[in-house]
Amino acid sequence: MSPSLMDIMETQAKLSKIRWDYWRDDIIFSYQWWFLIITFVILFIVWIRLLDKSRLLIILLFGFITLNIVTFLDTLGGELQIWEYPKMILPWGPRILCIDLMISIYFMLLYQFFTKWRSYIFASIILSAIFSFIFEPIAILLGIYIQLSWSHFYSFPIYILLAISLKWIVEKLIKINNLTKG
Repeated sequence: MSPSLMDIMETQAKLSKIRWDYWRDDIIFSYQWWFLIITFVILFIVWIRLLDKSRLLIILLFGFITLNIVTFLDTLGGELQIWEYPKMILPWGPRILCIDLMISIYFMLLYQFFTKWRSYIFASIILSAIFSFIFEPIAILLGIYIQLSWSHFYSFPIYILLAISLKWIVEKLIKINNLTKG
């Protein structure tokens, strides 16, 4: 017999309670929780100070598209049990919104400072290597991230592809916007 919507809702209610209990008892105020909060706040302050206010809307558009895609991919990977985040800022919602926001900020900085395609691609490769081979292993060591059936080597080309695709999409949107203006 296949599960009903009621079965799914009851299981979801149990899962929500378990998530809350786990978060309350094992996560909030842990060193990992503080690490995520503090690193996000520092990065956000740096980003605000470095932000090119004259390009605010375009950079924010880039950031919001990035955040949506990264959050979707993170949620998908968690749901498919490819990876897990045992330490999260909040017990519900996107599994690791804090890190998704940080990735978006780094990508916005990349977009802001590397406007030419050649330098952007080179910087994307460097940033992708940092994410894949430095930040992910650190997150594993800190107990923030667990790779279940994933590898840093899979992340590397995905970050590159993501960065290049995002720049292409935003530039196309800007061209379309400019064409409709005039």
